[in-house]
Amino acid sequence: MSEIKTDPATREGPSTSGTQQQKQQQVSAPGTAKPPEHAAGTKRWPLEQIPKENKEPPLDIEHATPEAVPLHMLQLLDQCKGEVPKISSAELMMHLIYLVALESGFVENETYNQTRHKLKPVPSFSSFHAGNVRILSLETIHYVVGFNDTMFTIKLRTLQDKHATEEAALVVAMQSTLRAVHLGDELMVSLSPPVSSKLPGYSIALSIARYVLNIQAKGKPIFNRFRKLDNLSYLVKQHIFYPMRTQQLMQVNHQLLPSLMGMPEELYEKIFRHLSRSELKIVAKVNSHMNYHTKRVLQRFHSKFS
Repeated sequence: MSEIKTDPATREGPSTSGTQQQKQQQVSAPGTAKPPEHAAGTKRWPLEQIPKENKEPPLDIEHATPEAVPLHMLQLLDQCKGEVPKISSAELMMHLIYLVALESGFVENETYNQTRHKLKPVPSFSSFHAGNVRILSLETIHYVVGFNDTMFTIKLRTLQDKHATEEAALVVAMQSTLRAVHLGDELMVSLSPPVSSKLPGYSIALSIARYVLNIQAKGKPIFNRFRKLDNLSYLVKQHIFYPMRTQQLMQVNHQLLPSLMGMPEELYEKIFRHLSRSELKIVAKVNSHMNYHTKRVLQRFHSKFS
């Protein structure tokens, strides 16, 4: 957190000369000199009234910090507060991945059936709806634990526009299965379409220790155990949720509008190589996703001209 900077108390005011300097020396006896007041126009705040930075919680997991996390993360983790001594790091990791799923336009199937009347439509060109995410994070996650607590399975439903038809065949097309298997220090995460579908599934291996600490510090909230959530969010969205959502919507003939965040990874380099270095630095400030791809292009610039 950045601190608010105030002018130092020893800041000098406008220069004085002649009789003005003599008057100042006569007023302040040696050894009792006081620093001059702040220059005109600088407001001096009492300690308890110093204005604080905007403390609004971040909107998504990508921008979470050990000190501030999104509201929907707090709501979901509050459900397992009493189980913290028992819950494993792998299961906590599964909660994080489900939170990313909510931000990517997915929801647990049973929860969807219970709360669908409260949810807002999610257009094809988008996936994140803050209101939906907050409503859904209040609901208990329904998932199956198997193989001696080493496998976690969640049935998911992809949210779509309200104009979409609810025919049985298309409802099935919007379903998928999220499965995470704990192997050693890694969590093997996969997202599979229905068995009847000819669509491919997606998977990724994630290091548990990289994102979830084993130790729960006394007096600290549970989310204090999490690390590098921006990296976790990026990997899971790009390798699992975005590809699955895209192919599901295309299967039901939804028109996917162009989106800078939803492009295949190989296209970023082809587009960004037409930008100058200063333009790339501007794009890099958009978010961590853009920062990652612009860095790769800048590295190629350096290696080419070095």
